[in-house]
Amino acid sequence: MESSPASPFMPVSANKTPAIKNAILFGNGLMRTLGSPSSPDLLKETICSRPCGECAGSYCPFTEEKNCLPFPLIYEYLILKEQKQHPEKNMRSLSAMMREKLKKQLEQFTPQNHPESILHALADLRADDYLTTNYDTFLRRILELRGYEQKSSQHSETKYSIRRHACMENKEHSHSCRIWNIHGTYNDKPDSFTIQYGYEHYCGCIGKIDNYLKGTYTYQLHKKEVSVPRMYKKLQDYKLRKGESWIDAFFFSNIHILGLNLSPEEIDLLYILNLRSRWLRDPKIKNRIRNRIVFYGQPTNAVKALLEQFSVEVRSSSPEPPCENAKNEAYEDYYKRVLKDIKSEMGQSGN
Repeated sequence: MESSPASPFMPVSANKTPAIKNAILFGNGLMRTLGSPSSPDLLKETICSRPCGECAGSYCPFTEEKNCLPFPLIYEYLILKEQKQHPEKNMRSLSAMMREKLKKQLEQFTPQNHPESILHALADLRADDYLTTNYDTFLRRILELRGYEQKSSQHSETKYSIRRHACMENKEHSHSCRIWNIHGTYNDKPDSFTIQYGYEHYCGCIGKIDNYLKGTYTYQLHKKEVSVPRMYKKLQDYKLRKGESWIDAFFFSNIHILGLNLSPEEIDLLYILNLRSRWLRDPKIKNRIRNRIVFYGQPTNAVKALLEQFSVEVRSSSPEPPCENAKNEAYEDYYKRVLKDIKSEMGQSGN
C-alpha cells in the first residue's frame, strides 16, 4: 500500500528555520567502477538488434562519434528505426523488450557480487536523501543488508518519477533516508515504464518539473487530489515544505554531485539549476535560498562555466579526477577521496 511521504524537509516548529539537510546526487560513474556499461553501451545492447558493423550504408550513432546525436535522441533514433524495420512490433512491446534486456544487464551488479564497492562507502555517508539517475536498486539493497527496512514508499506514478521514492529506516542507528531513482527503475510494475531514456520522456519530465516548481502540479493521495504550492511560496513559508519530490532538495538541501557529467543531455536537472540561479538573482527571494550545490568532477570548459553561472561550486582539481581511459581502480580511488571530502563537508567524523 502506498503511504504518505515521510518528509525530511518539514520544520521542527512553525517559528524556527528548518535545518539544511544533506543530499547526494550520483550517476553511472560510480557503477562504472564495477564494470557496468556506459549509458550508450546500454542502449547498444538493449535496443540494437544487429551486431555492430552490420549497419553499413546507414547512420550509426556508436561509430560516428564526431557526428553523434544527444543521448536521448539516440534512443529515439534506434527505437523508431527498429519499429520501422519490424512493423509487427508496436512501441509498447519494443519498450517492454528493452526493459527486460536492461534488467538482465543490471541484475548482475549486486552487493553480494561486489562487497567492497564504492557504493558501500556511499551508504556510509548516511545522507538524508540519495538522488540517482541510475536505473538500478543497488544502494537500496546495500541498506537492506545493513539492517534498513522500507518504512514507506511512493510508487503510484507509472511513467514519470517526480515523487517516486523509497524511505529506508534503521532503528538501531536512528537513521532514515530516502532513495530517489529520478530517471526511473528497471523493476517497475508491468503496467509502468519509468526508465527515462528518450527525448519524449525527458521533455515530458521537464513539463512535470515545471508544473511542480510553478504550483500547477497535482497528484492523488488516498483518492483525494493534492495540490503542490509553487516553489516561490515554499521559499517564503517553511510550513509549505512537505518534501513531496526530489526537486525540493535543490532548494532546501546541500547537494553533493558525483559520478554524473551534467552534460547538456541532462536537460531536466539543468532546467532546475537554471531556475534556481535566476531566483538567486531575485532580491525578493535570494536570501531564502541558503543551500549549497557542489559538483565533483572534471567537466568540459563550457559546462564548468555554465555551472558556475548556475551558482554550483565546481571541485575539478581537489581531489583531482583520473585521466581519460584510466582503469577502474583509479576511479574507485578517486571516488573514495571524493566521498571522504563529502563526509567532512557534512560534518561527520572520518576514519
